[in-house]
Amino acid sequence: MRTDFGNLIVDEAIVHSIPRKTKTDLVPVKVQFSEAVCSLNGAVRSELELKFSDVLVNLGREVVVDAELKSPLPEQIRAFLVGEQGLVEASKEIAELLLASQPINSSDGLLLVASVRLDGAKSLLMVKLEQESGMQATEIVTDDGLRTFDVRYFANLLFTEASRVYKIALFSASGMSEDVMEGWAADKQMTGKTLAKFFREKFLGCRLKNEPRQLTLRFHDAAVNWINSRISDADTRISYLMAVLVELQSPTPVLDPDAFIRTRLQQPHRESFAEYLRDNDVPEQTFDKDTELVEPKLRKMRMAFDNGAFLITPLDALHGDSIKVVDLNDGRTRLTVTGVMTETRSFGQGRGKARSRSAQQDDTTAVLDPDGHADAVDRP
Repeated sequence: MRTDFGNLIVDEAIVHSIPRKTKTDLVPVKVQFSEAVCSLNGAVRSELELKFSDVLVNLGREVVVDAELKSPLPEQIRAFLVGEQGLVEASKEIAELLLASQPINSSDGLLLVASVRLDGAKSLLMVKLEQESGMQATEIVTDDGLRTFDVRYFANLLFTEASRVYKIALFSASGMSEDVMEGWAADKQMTGKTLAKFFREKFLGCRLKNEPRQLTLRFHDAAVNWINSRISDADTRISYLMAVLVELQSPTPVLDPDAFIRTRLQQPHRESFAEYLRDNDVPEQTFDKDTELVEPKLRKMRMAFDNGAFLITPLDALHGDSIKVVDLNDGRTRLTVTGVMTETRSFGQGRGKARSRSAQQDDTTAVLDPDGHADAVDRP
């Protein structure tokens, strides 16, 4: 389910206070309900839209309702989205569900529930956030004409630079059908950009739509296929493939396709790559990276030619002078390998005997023409 969170529009919102539960509570704590929607002026709406969309763009992951988790929240969301409940009524029930779902000693805070539009579709936004205190200094001139500051203390500030959005979830009518409900969720309290289990399963009743290992593999395969099918220049092909492999090998726990496109690809190729990712069900938003399935593909690069010649090389070898690739500007590419030849052997997988360990660990396997280079048209 694809969208542009920059198109998020807040229509109205209501805020409830969610207390902390402790083991020593003699009487169960209760939500402090608001009875009416907030008064929001244009500046406040714009600031809310900016902050919420920023969190969803950077941390949001696609989720889908899982009936086996038996959370009552999806039915509350569905009732609101189809018009069976108003925002005030629905938000109160949602606030009670959040309090009931939270484990002992979870952070107290505020729950903002907002009726929003996303790409024009009616949507419901739920945000747990903290309430801040602070002081405001306003420059004034006294009755005696002296310049000073009027300092005031505020105990109920929201969205200061230091305040935090704890958790956020968004569900749109565009992601809802009779049997399926999809949305987005983010959790800024978790390291590694995961979702707290109680929040995702017990409260939202959702599972991640995309399993990180499969999604990472899908990104790799789509990127490599795009490079081979859409890029003809040999140097650009190698540069882009190196960029993909470096991105996947980086220690960052997430992958941001949009940032990759902006920083790694030339301007004329960006939209083509983005469209290719969309066609292969790779999300544009940041997702958790897990290279378990793709890791064997990250160690070496393979270059193949239409005459049957090919080169398999570790990535480090491409940074020196031992391997040179020259585009001949006529559809052909010249590949030159320079080094001390340590071995020659027949090549192929025998039927009755596995390859030797030394053959499996060769740093570079090359099949070249008699002149010592491959000179042929690139094979897609």
